[in-house]
Order: sequence, then structure tokens, then C-alpha cells
Amino acid sequence: MTELSAETARRTRRTVAAFLVVTAVLLLPLFGWLWYAAEDALRHKSTTDWVANHRAKESLVHAALLLCGAPLAGAVCGWTGATVLGRSTGVPAAAGAMLGAIGLWVFGLVAIVIAFRNATFDF
Repeated sequence: MTELSAETARRTRRTVAAFLVVTAVLLLPLFGWLWYAAEDALRHKSTTDWVANHRAKESLVHAALLLCGAPLAGAVCGWTGATVLGRSTGVPAAAGAMLGAIGLWVFGLVAIVIAFRNATFDF
């Protein structure tokens, strides 16, 4: 391995590691929220209202699928794009995962803004 290719490989590994650390930092609060929501749903489980329990379980499953699926879909898109273009796949896959995590935050912030715009406060 030449010195130039060794430096390129080292830089690529650092870039991938940095993207994955940013992705983990972005996802950690979201998974914490999911954990809190799951504990809250378990704590307030109804003994008679099975429909509400089922809806709570479904909403938690959907949130978990979204939290895991968005970064995974971004990573797959990055890997696929790099493969099609004949490039190295590590950095695009990690960047795709990071963009998926950023997309989750954007989606959440837009949902909050829409919810507050549609809220009516009666005093």
C-alpha cells in the first residue's frame, strides 16, 4: 500500500466514523423518547380497554420502525448510489444514514409546528 492510498484509507475511515457518531448522537434523544413513551404506555395500560392498548402498541411499533427505518433507508440509498457510480461505498452509506437521522428531526420539527398551528386554546 502506498503512502497516498494509506492516507486516503485513513481519511475515509475517519469520515465514516465521524458520520456514524453524528448519526448516533442525533438518534439517541429520539430513542430515549421512544423508551419513555413505551414505559408510559406500559404504566398506564388499561385492564378493560383493549382497543386503546392495541392502538398504543401500534403507535409505538410505528415510531420504532420509523426511527430504525429512516437511517437504514438512507444508508441503503447511499450505498446503492455509490455502487451504481462505481465509487467506494463506506462514506456514502454513512452519509445516507446521517441524512436519514437529520430527516427524522426535520420531520419531527415540522410535525410540531403543524400541531401548534392547528391548536386552539380556549381560556
